[in-house]
Amino acid sequence: MCLYHITDIMNLSKEDYNRLLDGIIKLVFDKGLKSLTMDSVAANLGMSKRTLYEIFESKQQMFLEVLAYQHGNHIRTCTEIFSTSGNTMEAMLKIYIKQRNIMAKVNPSFFRDMDNAFSEIKDMYENTEEDRHNKFLEIFRLGVDDGVFRKDVNYTITSKIFKIQMESLKRMEELFPPGLTLLDVYDSIIIGLLRSIATPKGMEILDRLTTTLLHNPKVMNNQTPDIQQP
Repeated sequence: MCLYHITDIMNLSKEDYNRLLDGIIKLVFDKGLKSLTMDSVAANLGMSKRTLYEIFESKQQMFLEVLAYQHGNHIRTCTEIFSTSGNTMEAMLKIYIKQRNIMAKVNPSFFRDMDNAFSEIKDMYENTEEDRHNKFLEIFRLGVDDGVFRKDVNYTITSKIFKIQMESLKRMEELFPPGLTLLDVYDSIIIGLLRSIATPKGMEILDRLTTTLLHNPKVMNNQTPDIQQP
């Protein structure tokens, strides 16, 4: 069955193009980068390889477009969550749940493959590293102003440690005991980070919302949960 009825490449709508990118990113997360070919992507999406090559010049360009699209979606989601949350801890936990739903569908090989990705993909992530670090520092400052993050923490070091911890996901089999899943490690990294920097006020919010969020049916169905303020 053809999921992507794309016949007129010259007049491909933004909606159809984004739908195509959504389909490809699901494959990338499920299969990783290395094992996917243009043939397998086309077959999984129910379209011809010729059509796929008319949209993307190469596998390399396709992955660049897909990962940039996913990054853009993440930025927009974070911006929306921060604009509608009561405080920084609440916003961070909502983002954590959103990312957790994505991580639940990611094959660990995806992270390993990123280490061996095309040079342009690696360059894209390396070029945005300073921006991500500065964004983390901005979020930490907001949390301090909200009274949910401690003032006596060197957040430059905290941000660098967090980066190292997240990179450990690329080496799951090497670093962690058998039986642990990607979500097990991800949960420990995020909740451990938030607990280490939380004030008493932040800890109360963290404990209350983690219990609420992780037992919310909407979370398990990849929906944004409603959070009631006390």
